[in-house]
Amino acid sequence: MNIYTKFLSGKNEIVFIGLNATVEAVQSETVFCTRPFFWNILKNAGFISDVQKNKNYKFPYQLMANDVFVKGNLSKIEGGLGFTDIIDNVAIINKNSTEVIVKSCHLERLMERLKNASPRKIVLLGMRVTDEFVKLDSNLKKKWEVNKKGPNEIKFSCLGKIQISNSSVCVFVVPFPETSPIANKHEYYKKVLC
Repeated sequence: MNIYTKFLSGKNEIVFIGLNATVEAVQSETVFCTRPFFWNILKNAGFISDVQKNKNYKFPYQLMANDVFVKGNLSKIEGGLGFTDIIDNVAIINKNSTEVIVKSCHLERLMERLKNASPRKIVLLGMRVTDEFVKLDSNLKKKWEVNKKGPNEIKFSCLGKIQISNSSVCVFVVPFPETSPIANKHEYYKKVLC
């Protein structure tokens, strides 16, 4: 099992999508393992329980992804949470997202992983991820071209729906948890739960 399928159980209520894995993620076979930003946002938005009450998580946050996405013992979402990246190649581990090249084969394989996960909601982590993901659906692409020029309240919200298998799946855009300078990011993540 690799880190691109490890955190997709086959039936996930909500799936978060990043761009590509980092060196640290590939080495430790997990995601968001060096800093607590993502986990704190999920906690503050109501996706997961207070991690400090459950375990004393310290650097590197290697156990978090397993507990949240695989075991589900920290998830407050009944249908479960999942995670994957658009790029499913451990050789592409650049931290500078502008240097990452997404090919059509990456998007095709992402769609296959999403079909297997059967999510009701997809959460795109940041604008760069969204720029690539909307290539899968012309209606989402048109709406994103307008939304991304608007204020944060418009940019980071429900973008629309995409057909995956026979289901209509809601697609949300949120600020990237680690490098985006936006304050109170958890407020944008809360929109996914409404």
